Amino acid sequence: MCRGLGATGAGKGRDVTKGYERAIGHPLPLIRTPDLAVVRQILLSEFPQAEEAIDFALRDLIGRPFVRLTPLLVLGPPGGGKSRFLRRLGELLGVGVLRVDGSNDAGASFGGTERRWYSSEPCRPFMAVNRFLQANPLVLVDELDKAPVRSDYGRLWDGVISFLEVETASRFPDPCIQAELDLSWVSTAFTANETWALPGPLLDRLRVVEFPVPGPEHLDRLLPALLADIARERGLDARWFHAVDGVELAALRSRWGGGSVRLLRRMLDGVLRVRDRTARRH
Repeated sequence: MCRGLGATGAGKGRDVTKGYERAIGHPLPLIRTPDLAVVRQILLSEFPQAEEAIDFALRDLIGRPFVRLTPLLVLGPPGGGKSRFLRRLGELLGVGVLRVDGSNDAGASFGGTERRWYSSEPCRPFMAVNRFLQANPLVLVDELDKAPVRSDYGRLWDGVISFLEVETASRFPDPCIQAELDLSWVSTAFTANETWALPGPLLDRLRVVEFPVPGPEHLDRLLPALLADIARERGLDARWFHAVDGVELAALRSRWGGGSVRLLRRMLDGVLRVRDRTARRH
C-alpha cells in the first residue's frame, strides 16, 4: 500500500502522518470474498424490492478470491435505502466502510491535500485503509450528484477519477504522504438521485444500477432490519425489541404506502416511543 514516507520537508512529514504509522511501511491484509449466496440471502431479506440491484452488485465478485468491486453507482430517488444498502453490502463482505458526504466534502480533499497546508490530510482511500487496517476497504461517496461544481479548490468529481481505474489507483501520488500509494484494491461506490449533471468521463468509469423504492407489499420484510438498526443506534441488543405487533403493524400500514424507507424508519421510531411510554405506565 505505502512502502514509506516521502522525504520532502524537515519534520513536517512526521507531523501530517501522525496516526498513520500502522499503514505506512507495513503489509496489510486483503479481505477474502465470503460466501456470496449467504450475503445475497441476507441482503434480500433487508432489501426485498432490490433483487436485481443486489445481483448486479454481487455478480462483480464471482470468482474473485478477494473483495474488490468495480466502481459502482447506485441510482434512485431520495429515501429509498441506497446508502444503507451499500453500507450493509460492505459489512456483509467483511470490509470497512468509510462514508464521504458528496454534498459537503471539499473536492480537493478526496485526493489528499498538499503537505504545506496546516490541515494537510492523505487521500480518502488511504484514510480508509488506515482506519480499518485493510488493503481493500470500501469508500462510499454519498450524493455524488450534489457535489459542488465550483472548481476553486478542485471538484470532488475530478478528485475521485484517479481511483476508478487500476492503472492510476495502483500508483497514486498522494500529495500529503508524498509517495506513490497502491490503492488499487480499495473499492469505491457512489449514490445519486440522477445522472444528468454528472460529467461524462466520470460516468464512463462507473457501473450504474437502479435501486427501486419499496412498495407497501414489502413492509413486513423491511421491519426486522429497521428494528435492528434502531437497536444498534441505541446501543442495545436487537433481541430487546420484540417484533411489531398487529396493532402497531396496522398503524404503519395506514400511514406508509411505500416509497421512502427513511420515512418508514421515522414512523417505526415513533411506534417504539409509544411502546416505551405504554410500558412505563404499566
